Amino acid sequence: MNDRLLIRPARERDCQFIAGLVPSLLEFGSPTWDDAGALAPGFREVLADAVRAQGPGSTVLVAEGPDGTRLGFISLREGEDVVGATRGHVADLAVAAEARRMGVGTALMKAGEAWARERGLPAISLDVWSTNGRALTFYRHLGYRAESLCLVRRVN
Repeated sequence: MNDRLLIRPARERDCQFIAGLVPSLLEFGSPTWDDAGALAPGFREVLADAVRAQGPGSTVLVAEGPDGTRLGFISLREGEDVVGATRGHVADLAVAAEARRMGVGTALMKAGEAWARERGLPAISLDVWSTNGRALTFYRHLGYRAESLCLVRRVN
């Protein structure tokens, strides 16, 4: 299907669609948060801000099917690596449940890599919940490898 997808910059009218995919970003929980769903309002706000603040150092891309149905999005920004070099960063990626395993996520990731390449950035990074086995498998399949691990322990 991904050869028939349109990947385009998000517009203000996409904010509701993007917000509707926030639960899929949180469905795997977190070792730190008892209720990862409580993070949803903050995620929605950050993503709406990302759409509104697109510029040279950040973008949000939306994947559409041939009939114009929105299928997923990727939020990208420039960030610094551990030595201070600028790299691309996938802030968020989500695909509608009915469009999963159809190449939408792969197409969005390839568009993200192209975005980084066009800016002359040497690498692209992302964060993923350690509990999200499906995403970890997906990213590993695309050639992504762990650079560092953030370990967390609750103290209360």
